[in-house]
Amino acid sequence: MDCDYALLRQLVETPGVSGREEQVRDLVSARLAAFASNISTDAMGSLIAHIPGSGPRVALIAHMDEIGFLVSKIEPEGFVRVMPVGGIDPRVFGAQKVTVHGRQDLLGIVGSIPPHLQKKASAPEIKNALPIEESFIDLGLPAEQVHKKVRVGDPVTFAAAGWENEHAFFAKALDDRVGLFIMLSAVQQVKKPDCDLFLIASTQEEYGLRGAGPAVFSTQAQVAIALEGTVASDTPGLKLPPNTQPTVQGKGPEIRISDGRMIADRRLVDFLVETAENAKISHQVIVKNTGATDAAVSQTTGLGVKTTALSVPTRYIHSPMSSVLKADVESSIGLVAAALGRFSRL
Repeated sequence: MDCDYALLRQLVETPGVSGREEQVRDLVSARLAAFASNISTDAMGSLIAHIPGSGPRVALIAHMDEIGFLVSKIEPEGFVRVMPVGGIDPRVFGAQKVTVHGRQDLLGIVGSIPPHLQKKASAPEIKNALPIEESFIDLGLPAEQVHKKVRVGDPVTFAAAGWENEHAFFAKALDDRVGLFIMLSAVQQVKKPDCDLFLIASTQEEYGLRGAGPAVFSTQAQVAIALEGTVASDTPGLKLPPNTQPTVQGKGPEIRISDGRMIADRRLVDFLVETAENAKISHQVIVKNTGATDAAVSQTTGLGVKTTALSVPTRYIHSPMSSVLKADVESSIGLVAAALGRFSRL
């Protein structure tokens, strides 16, 4: 399959912390204009595109926001304090390169304590990560410039540069720009979907699954599938409970039966499995009781919606840099495209 990974690179490099997804929304809207004439933005900032057709009303959902930070205080000396937006482990925050999206984009570094200045290497406070709320960002600018260019509430994102090889793609924000990429790529492949199709790029998923519910409600969808990047639990040192099947890279997308906030519609799960098997597409059927996606809030909107999540196994999720296998991405695109061609059989 020929995939436009230049688009995925553009998606991950476009900043979009929860509540500040406007740049991602503009990019997605411009892409959707090629195959949808009815595109709108709701009060939560979610983007909704409609491709009319016969058959069930189906919503594909991928969230635009990424984990990040908001400026919460600017010290007199010019150091910038932040609060996290989304689940971020403080152990991956220190010494990272970040971008403060102020009146202009400003690169900076999260301050860290050199070992030379640490009193005792064995002290408990040295072993533990400094809480994000106690950390600071150094922009390397005079204090008066920082105060002119940065305001409380400005978003902050990780700034590590991504890369790719013939097998894998490494970048920040793959949760969930990879879902947006799958949605855009699959729809581009299907000239006439076998359903009345809505494409939703949702907001604020990382801050409590806030945007998808209102968006799905507005479409009155009968079926909703959240397209996600999910935790790949296949790296050394991880110990899962004996009754848990790990989601691994290289075996295609995860088709989810349950998680911490959803039990999927089994007919929809079986439909996706049958579609994958007919098309000889690798896939994984997973039961878990942790985590959640936009499928959870979509399921209980209105009179109720048939839902599940279809996710790309992603290593090092919610960190400055994560990775996906191109084969898994392409299997996900193929499965979504195949499903769009046969939804009337659901």
